[in-house]
Amino acid sequence: MEVAGRKESFRPAIFCRPCQRDDETVHAEGYCETCNEFICSSCITAHRKLASTKSHIIKSKEEMPTNQTESDPCTELCDVHKNEIVKFYCREHDSVGCGDCMVSNHTSCNVKFVSDVSSNYDNSDDLFGIKYRIDNIRKNIASCEKEIKSCLKTAEEIKTNAIREINRFRKEIEDYLNKMEADLLQKVDEMSASNLSTLRKLPEKCKTLAGDIEEFQNKLDKCKDKVNSLFVASKIVKERLHKCQEMNDEISSKSKINTFKFVPSECINNLKTCNVCLGHLNTQVKRFAGQCNGTIIGTRTCFVQKLSIKAKHDRDCLITGMAAISEDEILCADVHNNSLKVLNHRKGKITSTLQLSTFPAGVTKITPSSAAATLPDKGKILFLTTQSGLTKSHKISVRHGCVGIDHRNGIMAVTFIEPPSVQVMDTNGQILLNLVDKNLLNFPRYISLSNNNKSMLVSDLDNEAVYEFNLKGKLQATNKSVKMGKPAGITVTNCGCAVVCYRGNSDKAGLIVPETRKVLPFYLHNVLIPCSILISEEQRKLFISEHETSADCNFIKMFDYK
Repeated sequence: MEVAGRKESFRPAIFCRPCQRDDETVHAEGYCETCNEFICSSCITAHRKLASTKSHIIKSKEEMPTNQTESDPCTELCDVHKNEIVKFYCREHDSVGCGDCMVSNHTSCNVKFVSDVSSNYDNSDDLFGIKYRIDNIRKNIASCEKEIKSCLKTAEEIKTNAIREINRFRKEIEDYLNKMEADLLQKVDEMSASNLSTLRKLPEKCKTLAGDIEEFQNKLDKCKDKVNSLFVASKIVKERLHKCQEMNDEISSKSKINTFKFVPSECINNLKTCNVCLGHLNTQVKRFAGQCNGTIIGTRTCFVQKLSIKAKHDRDCLITGMAAISEDEILCADVHNNSLKVLNHRKGKITSTLQLSTFPAGVTKITPSSAAATLPDKGKILFLTTQSGLTKSHKISVRHGCVGIDHRNGIMAVTFIEPPSVQVMDTNGQILLNLVDKNLLNFPRYISLSNNNKSMLVSDLDNEAVYEFNLKGKLQATNKSVKMGKPAGITVTNCGCAVVCYRGNSDKAGLIVPETRKVLPFYLHNVLIPCSILISEEQRKLFISEHETSADCNFIKMFDYK
C-alpha cells in the first residue's frame, strides 16, 4: 500500500541458495556471512542445529544484502567433499577448501575466509603469475604442435634415409662378394687349364713310347736263333733304351695335377656362424628445438634440505658464486677459505676442493669439463679442469676488482667494482665491450647472460637496481623494487625470466618477467640472508647460499619448484 508522500522501496526476489541446488525455489529469510549464502527459514533452523554450522553468523532478513550480486557468493564445489562449497583459504599451504577440508588437514594453519582475502585479487601478482604461466604453457603447446609436425616429417625422412643406407650398404657387400667370387672362379679356371694343358700331351707320348718298346721286343724276337744278329740287335736296342727311359721318366714327372679345394674366408664365414648383423642403428634423442622446460613464474618452491659446504678445518664460509658443472655437482666460490669447492648435492657432500693463494669471487661453467673463477685481488680469471676433481688449467689477466662472471656460447660477461664497470670478452680475454657508467653503476656485483646472448642482467647492490643491457652496452631496462631491497645473486632461465636474491628479504626472491619486466615475488621458506642463487631447470631445483652474517652461512639450501 502506498503512503502519502512516499513509495515502498522495491526489494528484488532473493532465493535460498542451498534449496536452489536441490532444484527448489524458496524465498530467502536470512543470510549466513560465514557461508556467504542466502538461506531460507528451514536452512536457518538446520544451520543452528548442526555442530559444524551452529556458530555461523546469520543475518536476519532485514539485515541481509539487498541482492545476490552484492554478496558475490562462491559456488565452486570441493573436489574432495562433493556437496560442500569452497569457502576457506590456508596461507601456509596456499590452498583453498571447504570446511571439512580445513578441519581434516589444516587445523593448525592460519585459515581465512575466501571473502576476507580475495579483495583486489584481480590486480594481484599471484593472478598475474598464474595467467603468465597459462600463456607460457599455451605458447609451449603451440610450439610443440609445430615441432611435432616437423618431427613427423623428419621421422619419415629418417626412415627413408635409413632404408636407403641399408640397401646401399648391402649392394656394396653384394658387389664386393661378386668380385671376390669372380676372382676365385678365374683362379679355378686358370689352375684347371694348367692341369689339362700338360696332361693332354702325355697320352700321345705314351703311345709313341709304347710303340718303340714293342718294336724293340719284336727285333729281339726275330734274332733269337741268330747269335750274331741278336748281339748286334741287343746292342742297338740297349742304346735306344736310354732315350726311351728318359722319355718315360719325363712322362712320369708330368703325370700329376695341382689339386685345389675351396676354403671359405673365416671372417666372412663368421657372418653366418656368429650371426653377425649387417649393421646397427645408431640412435639419439632429438629434443624439440626452441622448447624450454617451462617458466618458473607461477611455480611454488618446496624446501628440501640444507647441504653443508664447510670442510673440517674451515672457517665459517661465504659462498659468493655457484655454477652447475654436472647434473649432480655445484662449483662454489668460498671467499673466507680461499678455496673452490665441488658440492655433490645428490650425495650431500663436498667431493673436491682446490686451495688458492687468494680468494675467488664468482664462478661459471665453460665447457662440460671446464670452468672459470674470478680472482679480484689478482686481477685474473682462473680456468679449471673439472673432470675427476678440480685442477688448475691456465689464467688470463683482466683488471683488479673482477667479481661477477657468467659464460654462455663462448662469451664471458664480467663485473668489476674497482672502478664499477662491466666487460664482455671471449674466453681468451679479448675485450668485446667495456661498459663504464659512473652515473649508473655503483656496485655491480652479480651478472647473468641471457640464453641467446642478446642481453645481460647486472645486480647493483648500492643502487638497489637490476640493470638490463644488450651486448653493445645499451641500457634496455632498470628494475627497482622498494619492497624487495638490495639485489644480490642473479640468474636468467632459458625462457628469459630473471631470478634475483635480495639482501634483507628472507621470505622471497624476485622474478623479473621478460616481456613486461614486472618484478614478481617468488616465495621461499627457511632462507635467512640470501647471497647467491643457482637454478637447475632440468631437475627443477633451486640452490641458495647465505651471507656471512647468516647463521646458515655454512650451508647451501636446496629447493624443488613446480
